[in-house]
Amino acid sequence: MKVLWPHNFDPAVRNSGSFMKISAVGLRDLGIDLELCYLGNLRSLNNLSRARMLVRHKSCSFDIIHAQYGSACAVATAAARGVPKVLSLRGNDWSVYSGKYNFHYLHSRLARLMTKSVLKDFEAVITVSKRMLREVQRYYPNAEVHYIPSPVDLERFTPLDKQQARKMLGYNNSNEKWILFTTLSKTDPVKRLSLAQDAFSKANQRMGNLRLRIANGIDHKQMPVFVASCDMILCTSETEGWPNSVKEALACNIPFVSTDVSDLAEISEQEPSCRICSPNADAIAENICDVLSEMQQTDLRRHVQEMSLPVISDKIVHLYKSIKTPC
Repeated sequence: MKVLWPHNFDPAVRNSGSFMKISAVGLRDLGIDLELCYLGNLRSLNNLSRARMLVRHKSCSFDIIHAQYGSACAVATAAARGVPKVLSLRGNDWSVYSGKYNFHYLHSRLARLMTKSVLKDFEAVITVSKRMLREVQRYYPNAEVHYIPSPVDLERFTPLDKQQARKMLGYNNSNEKWILFTTLSKTDPVKRLSLAQDAFSKANQRMGNLRLRIANGIDHKQMPVFVASCDMILCTSETEGWPNSVKEALACNIPFVSTDVSDLAEISEQEPSCRICSPNADAIAENICDVLSEMQQTDLRRHVQEMSLPVISDKIVHLYKSIKTPC
């Protein structure tokens, strides 16, 4: 089976689309002849038009076309003809930013508008969270929508002794409590780094001996040790599809404190060491202190077992084989 994955994750940006590249490895291991197709910067009509022509030209050589993002990437991929098309929605291509009236406010609404405008052109839609699945189904009841989260490589992200992991990073005999915060861009308003920093400051004033470890610009190959060296992960995002950083933390048996995004509330209802709280620095700080004070040893990894690379790869291939060629 020959499959084309159009995407707009800039290869020049470190870790951009890392989840897509991991997923591609899983499909190739199953014998899928997979080609990644970077469509370039799609923030102009000329570039979008060129991307549409590129996808239309290449589509005749493939059995499946699978857009790896909504928004303009979905609009470009919708130009393919005579071949089944699949669309993966990741989060920011569906959710909108509700903060200040600025570029991000307008861009998120335009992105969602473009996504909605072409949903009908795809034979199947994949959402990375159950919450998104329900939202898409409410908007488009007749769509074939599937919940298939991005995979996590459980062979790489595994629990490690924290002191051993810290020594591997050059920190010997560190007795601090490390709080992990991951973001591709420190200026991304959706991630709300300033909220995380305020909450950390309040928690450190109350508890002391804490360190905020911001994972930014770190090669993804180094992330397993970086994640395993931490005591908890903090997520202050306004919206998320299914935060891959939290999956990786859970795979390392590291608990989270998070705002109410994605499907994390389902896990927090089962795990006392995982907390959902309001986007308020005081509330977040209180939960950070509670989690770090208790530090229960539980099997958090079980929550991402069904998101392993082999399991997700099998689900995607099964979906591909079930789709009929459009008339």
